Amino acid sequence: MRIPDDPIQREYFYSDLVDKCSVSIQERTGTYDSLRSYYLFGAGLDAPPAYYNKIYPHIDQLSSFLYSAETTRFTIALGASVNSHEQTKIPSLTGALNDDWLNSNADQVFAQALNWALCYNSTFIKLIQKNGLHPYMVDPRCIGVYREDTPHTDRQEALVQIYYITRSELYARLYSHPQREALLARLQMGASQENQVPDGIQRLILSATDPTMYGNVNLNIAGMQQYKARVAEDTIKMTELWVWNDNTDDYQCVTIADPNVIIYDRPGESMFLKGELPFIQLCPTPQYDYYWGQSEVQRLVFLQDMRNKRVSEILDLLSKQVAPPTALMGFTGILDEKNFALNRAAGLLATDMPNAKVEQLAPSIPNDLFREIVEIDNMFAEASGIVSVLQGRGETGVRSAGHASQLARMGASRAKRRALVVEDALEKVATIYLKLMMKYEDRRYLDVNDIPFIASQFTEDFVVKVDAHSNSPIFMEDTRDLAFNLFKANAISRERLIDLLEPPMKQLLKDDLKKMELQAKEQAASQMGEPNMASSAGPAASIM
Repeated sequence: MRIPDDPIQREYFYSDLVDKCSVSIQERTGTYDSLRSYYLFGAGLDAPPAYYNKIYPHIDQLSSFLYSAETTRFTIALGASVNSHEQTKIPSLTGALNDDWLNSNADQVFAQALNWALCYNSTFIKLIQKNGLHPYMVDPRCIGVYREDTPHTDRQEALVQIYYITRSELYARLYSHPQREALLARLQMGASQENQVPDGIQRLILSATDPTMYGNVNLNIAGMQQYKARVAEDTIKMTELWVWNDNTDDYQCVTIADPNVIIYDRPGESMFLKGELPFIQLCPTPQYDYYWGQSEVQRLVFLQDMRNKRVSEILDLLSKQVAPPTALMGFTGILDEKNFALNRAAGLLATDMPNAKVEQLAPSIPNDLFREIVEIDNMFAEASGIVSVLQGRGETGVRSAGHASQLARMGASRAKRRALVVEDALEKVATIYLKLMMKYEDRRYLDVNDIPFIASQFTEDFVVKVDAHSNSPIFMEDTRDLAFNLFKANAISRERLIDLLEPPMKQLLKDDLKKMELQAKEQAASQMGEPNMASSAGPAASIM
């Protein structure tokens, strides 16, 4: 985009972009609230929580197949035109990248972002460089893009993030701003909106002239934890606009405070990386014509409603079996007292009416009462591609471990395809991690030849890859089998075998392996030297 040079036109230009990028935020917020309710409680906003929330454990299990924070490791792949001497720097940089990934808690942030991406449709990882790398998960309701019909973040001309900040924190962040006091005087402060009225009442239609509310709503009088944060401090609405500037071939980062007060207007390179956005989208189920993708929870909502309905009917049937309806035929008087006498211990009921009788109408309980619940649960698994073998359950006809392993490989094809989508986002985050290390860090490393270097001396033609699809446990068994087959074929060394298997105390095992190899070489050299010494000593002894 061409950003106007005139300050007034520039301000109108930014304001117009923010409005266009935020056009769907309010609509998506309502949808996300409903999906969040189903994910946490198994029911909609206006309904009581489900007796058993099947969605939450199902999403938790699916997420564990797509990403494992414990086993994920990275490797650096060089471009075709890179000098082969750069290969000597890869081991040190790979170790530093994996250490920074774990030390910055990026593994747990990514795991949390994946869970909520399956709940909504997308989440974002934002990387901030300030005395080290700091990853944050960003809720999709805080993000807006210029064109929602275009997938991929790097194809967007503009993107906005909305967040709230306290006045004291903003004052601290503007410590170097020349107009700090004037800007703070213009800012409009407003308390963070906290909904004190239950959502069910909020959805009722209110009269414009009569404030009396009409309608029915299901409310839990005892109260329940809704997992909604409460903030008592007044906050200021902030908007961070990232727009592509054709004049600089870089993003322009604009920080705007409510009401439309531009605090910063600076090139993206001064804050992050040239030509890169600090936001990485995580979308497990992308869609070609909708930027936000598809929600995993949304396709499970109707199954959860069906399950809730059937469970309620079963409980009602069982309660009628325990306390069946009673028919009092031929009795007169107050029937409630007679029914109470029948349903209490040692109760007594007498009447002078002829042909009077009591009949209990207990419903019949079918033998396969919970069969439909089992079928609904199987539909959950089918919807997300998690077969019974992947869940640790046996299959009929399986007679050996090899047969079960083969079924697991074949049945995991859908989950593998989605794991590769998650892997792409993971590699994008890790690649930016290494680029930020090259730009902002000055730590010294040693290559394989013990020559010191810093990260900025590494080539820029690289990409960080997830090593051996280690982000997903579905691929781990195949990787182990491949590693042992390569070792048996003498295609890799024992040290490379340890790298592929990633056992506990990996570095100690490699050190022990080097010591054993050194001892074996010394022992072999000593054994070769002993016959030579004996043969040389023989003639000398005979001469003597």
